[in-house]
Order: sequence, then C-alpha cells, then structure tokens
Amino acid sequence: MLAALRSMLLGLWAGSLAGFAFVFAPVAFANVGPTPAFAATVAATLENLIRLGDILGIVCLAITFFARLDSRRVAIGIYATVGVAFICTTIEALAIIPVMQHTPLLTPAYEALHTRSSLVFGAGLLGVLAACVLASHRADR
Repeated sequence: MLAALRSMLLGLWAGSLAGFAFVFAPVAFANVGPTPAFAATVAATLENLIRLGDILGIVCLAITFFARLDSRRVAIGIYATVGVAFICTTIEALAIIPVMQHTPLLTPAYEALHTRSSLVFGAGLLGVLAACVLASHRADR
C-alpha cells in the first residue's frame, strides 16, 4: 500500500512539472503574450508547483525511510534523485524566478534566464522521473 502511495505521489509530482513545462507555460504565453501579467502568473504557478513538489517529495522520502520497502541501493537512489529534484526546484525558486520577474520579457537577458530556467527545471523533472523508475523496482520479482 505504501509503495503504491509513493508511486502515486511521485507520479503526481512529475506530472505537475511536465504539465507546467509542456502545457501551461506554452499555452499561457500564446494566449497572454509577453506581458507583466504573464510573468506574474507563471511565477506564481511555479512557486505553487515547487511548494507542492516539496510536500510530495518529503512524504515520498519519509515513506522510503520508514517503510523500508526497498533494498538499500534502491533507497539511496531514491534519496539522491529526489534530492536532485529538491536542489533544482530550490534554485529555480530562489535564484531564477525572482530575477526573471524583474527582467523585461523578450530581451537577451530574459532569454538567457529562460534557457537557464529550462535546464534547471528539466533537471528537476528528470530527478523526479528517475525516482519514479527506482520506486517501481522490486527485489522480489
């Protein structure tokens, strides 16, 4: 039961990050355009997604630690990949989003920040996806 819950929470986290990157942000940009309202909406959405991810990640780590569902090697892999996701989303929230909010849209400086944001956000998403893969491992199969 706990393994299923952990997988569901990791899937929710990965899905929310992917949904933002591949659905919400492009649609918002296409419909609202490069305006201050767009920047504020994207920043607020990202902050909420990062907060949600922090909660989901902490619960997944707690399940991994206390339920002892995995081999030591798999558990360490889950800790590491969730840790990568935490680091990336924290960098995104504390170092990239605040600067992007105060940088004029469609400028070279904004484009450079957007590229950095995409790389950091993508690395966080890959961390969560890797945790999903590791969480699906079963030694008894």
